[in-house]
Amino acid sequence: MKKRITRLAAMGMAAVMTAALLSGCSGRTKATPENLLRDMTSKAEKVESAVMNVKFNVNLGSSAGALAMGMDLDMESTTDPEASHGKGEVSLDVGGSAMSTEMEMYSVQEADEYVTYTLMDGEWTKEVADQAEELGNVQGMTGNIRGYADKFELGEDLSEVNGKDCFELTGELDGDIFSEMIQSDMMESFAGYGLDEETVSNMVFPCTIDIYKDSILPARIYFDLTDTFESMIGDSGFTASDCYIEMTFLEYDSVDEIVVPDEALDAEDGGLLGDSDDGSGSVTPAEPAEQSEDLGSDWESYTVQVNDTVVTLPCTIADLEAAGVTLDREYTPEDYVVNAGDYELAWFMNDDGNEIMVDMINNTDEPLELKDCLVGGITVDSYDVEGGGLTVIFPGGIQIGTAEADVLAAYGEPDEKYEDEEYGDTFYWHKADSYLNGCTIDIDAETGLVDSMKIDWQE
Repeated sequence: MKKRITRLAAMGMAAVMTAALLSGCSGRTKATPENLLRDMTSKAEKVESAVMNVKFNVNLGSSAGALAMGMDLDMESTTDPEASHGKGEVSLDVGGSAMSTEMEMYSVQEADEYVTYTLMDGEWTKEVADQAEELGNVQGMTGNIRGYADKFELGEDLSEVNGKDCFELTGELDGDIFSEMIQSDMMESFAGYGLDEETVSNMVFPCTIDIYKDSILPARIYFDLTDTFESMIGDSGFTASDCYIEMTFLEYDSVDEIVVPDEALDAEDGGLLGDSDDGSGSVTPAEPAEQSEDLGSDWESYTVQVNDTVVTLPCTIADLEAAGVTLDREYTPEDYVVNAGDYELAWFMNDDGNEIMVDMINNTDEPLELKDCLVGGITVDSYDVEGGGLTVIFPGGIQIGTAEADVLAAYGEPDEKYEDEEYGDTFYWHKADSYLNGCTIDIDAETGLVDSMKIDWQE
């Protein structure tokens, strides 16, 4: 499960750092956006610690199913020394197949480095960042908030947060302001979803800031991301709802000290995604693999070679298990019912713990148990096969670690292409009259090699 949720956890971890978005206010003249934000900034400089709750939520829906991602984290932070501690849950629900895991994290400054320790699935990991990244830097996030007062309006009525009366400011921030406020940490996570800084700069983000009336300190900061994700998914057939980042500030100056436990300090370097420290990237060139004569040359053959066995989509569970991988029946029981015209995600694993993800499709007019459904899609990522012992080859000899030029030589120019200089390009090929049958290839930006690939036959 850890592999299946690490990407969402990484986004959640980045979102945690935005919770240091402190601002403050003093004075008892008539409240206006100008003096509230001005005084918020000056008062924030005196805050020594904060206790807060951070939520990140995304819901995407379509006729074929739903995708939901979420994080709910209770957090405490101090400014001197600069440190934070959070504990909560990250979750992912794809088409009714839900995963969640408890997460705990510490972020502290050690010498001239910023170190994040994360506990997931009972295992601590350690990730080190250069000082230039300034994880959770409060002043960097709040220094210019007073300059955006003209973007907000003050509500006529008081709001209520944490049982206290609050002033409420509502407005819309341009993408470059949003990017500046949340800094690089969360932007890097969003980029994995096609939401890089260049794309963000052309967007508008509805924002609400609630300010405690008694202390004139932030009570809640809320960004509505629904339109952002709606724009990002375009004509994919999905719709976005209830997408947001919310930070609720519960207490100020009540945290004494944040101490990283010994078991976390003993964790090995690696971070949530297992990034290497040598700058070489996580994807390495693929070794030549012996291809079966049954493997097609073009993606429209819908053939996939798993180890020495070739399956043609759609295929059965038995066909795939004959290739040396076994359905994770504990996670997805065989008697799980898949509705008519729907699908369910499942994972097939080998003895070494490597795995592939598949779409179990029900193209009939009646509900079917999973065991009676067909495998309509196969997905493999670089971290799914990094342990060795599992070979997955797509038509034309394409596999994890194949060079981009070889992909294009095998499949031709893609029908669609998403370009990202920092995170890599994504190529899409699909059947002329259907987006449900196709192939998707992700290219790692650093190495120019295949990092993830998927092939679908769903109708």
